[in-house]
Amino acid sequence: MSCRIEKKAVLHVHTDASDGTGSIEEVIRKASAVGVDILGINDHNTLDARERGFGGWNSSLFVLAGAELEDSAENSHLLVYGIDELPRTWDTHEQISFVNGSGGIAIAAHPTELPGKLPRTRSYSWTAGNETDGLAGVEVWNYMSLWKKDISLFNAAAKLKSPDRYVEHPDPPAIEFWEGTGGCAIAGPDAHALRFGVGRVRLEVFPYDMMFRRLLTHILLDENLSDSNEVAERQILMALRRGSCFTSNVLYGDASGFRACREDDGIFLHLPGAGEVTISKSEGTLWQGHLEAGSHRISSEITERVSISVFREGRTWIYCGIS
Repeated sequence: MSCRIEKKAVLHVHTDASDGTGSIEEVIRKASAVGVDILGINDHNTLDARERGFGGWNSSLFVLAGAELEDSAENSHLLVYGIDELPRTWDTHEQISFVNGSGGIAIAAHPTELPGKLPRTRSYSWTAGNETDGLAGVEVWNYMSLWKKDISLFNAAAKLKSPDRYVEHPDPPAIEFWEGTGGCAIAGPDAHALRFGVGRVRLEVFPYDMMFRRLLTHILLDENLSDSNEVAERQILMALRRGSCFTSNVLYGDASGFRACREDDGIFLHLPGAGEVTISKSEGTLWQGHLEAGSHRISSEITERVSISVFREGRTWIYCGIS
């Protein structure tokens, strides 16, 4: 496990091909500037980035050019990757089946998000029922979804001034959703870089530069990514489908080198730095304690899916779901 190749990914990013404000070229440039290895583009109901040839290697950055799908009521969003055409259906389960049949993957996006109390802050949560067969995983930590929760005229200024305060942990109901689904548990900024104003007076809210320095999905590979776009994409999709990843908040430290896996006698952990560790599932805490940097083995007879969280100053630094 510790020898696996680790790539830092920013998944769930929008461009001006849908409701983002930056061009694909601008988004790629900014992701490269902050040292991202993999960029997941998910414009709404379009494969524009892929169709324009941006999928694959862009210098040292690999662009995972996909889309974000929804049902006929704009609910049950899916982050999809690895497909060359979109399904011609608004039914979520048919979309998942189409994506899988095309060799791609479908991840439930912000499935349990709650709405705000301002215009255009409704929730786009999962309404497709309890049947989740075929999903490759769940987005458990979505920056914009958590930030907009309960936003109102009374707290909007505070949320804009200190947005990170409202995104300190993955969404617990989304983690519970993942427990029933399995696969990858990912994080995403849901970046749009919204801009307001007239003429030269413009205000950019949540710029790409900022969002690319927040929530990461660290993808673990068995070998280096191929120089071939097609082969490298397949390597990334296979890793996500089998849940070979973990998430982190860059604000609380570089999480590179974290590893977690199940062993015969418990759970193996390797921490790149000290933190308060909790191993849990929906029924409650299984183990918790302070651990220093280094390798640790924690005895456990639990064989179900579990969550491993590493906290710093009461905030989630690393979250990892183990199937």
